[in-house]
Amino acid sequence: MRKIFRLHSSVGQRRPTEKGQSLVELALMLPFLILLLAVVIDAGRLFDAAIVLVQAAREGARFATIEPSPTVSQIQGLVVQDVVGSGTNITHMADFAPSNVDVILGMTAVTVTVSYDFDLWFGGVVGLRTLNVSKQSVMPMYYQEP
Repeated sequence: MRKIFRLHSSVGQRRPTEKGQSLVELALMLPFLILLLAVVIDAGRLFDAAIVLVQAAREGARFATIEPSPTVSQIQGLVVQDVVGSGTNITHMADFAPSNVDVILGMTAVTVTVSYDFDLWFGGVVGLRTLNVSKQSVMPMYYQEP
């Protein structure tokens, strides 16, 4: 009976050889956990940028379909204004320009393609500084001449 009591009393106590084991495990795993956190942050920012770009492409294509005689520069200006003024703080695309917007005005449909070289915050760790994000929106022409 005395042996059983002694076994239970030693549960939770560390042996002298295990002193500092948790600290070594933390030191080995912490860089991987920080890298994982950095990847998650950049993936969230990239996802936010993709949402902003697809919304801007849709807005430009919609504008082209309901406007009587849209010009390419009008559509590009609207898309740039929509991207730069998106209101998101984590995705800073102030250098977005009309050259990032490609517009094809057809007789029956309009195609707006938006592309942007997205700068990653932590991409240098894995050797990937930028990622090209490209989104496209195609809408049929609704406006008919009176």
